[in-house]
Amino acid sequence: MQRLPKRIIDGSQLTLVAATYYTVPANTLTTISACSVTNTTATARWVSVHLVPAAGTAVPANSVCWSQVVAPGQTYNVIGAIGQTMEAGATVQALADAPTALSLVASAYQTNP
Repeated sequence: MQRLPKRIIDGSQLTLVAATYYTVPANTLTTISACSVTNTTATARWVSVHLVPAAGTAVPANSVCWSQVVAPGQTYNVIGAIGQTMEAGATVQALADAPTALSLVASAYQTNP
């Protein structure tokens, strides 16, 4: 069983509605090692990040960061995501209160069981 580090989200700009930024590939387990959101504007913005099971939707129950305010120029580490393992078909979804104001980056270890 091989465990490989990988950047799974490369600075994606968040939108106003929950969108999928990463989907766990078939026959793979993904364990998040780092996840951060950066506010690239001069105004405080909020973010929500969800780890959604396969065929699920972003709801409060699968949120690892809910309406977190990110100050202008700040990078917020999504601590609730770190160490979480997701199974094949699961997704990382996120949304912000303003389009293109926040950027999401994440890295993980992928394992093929």
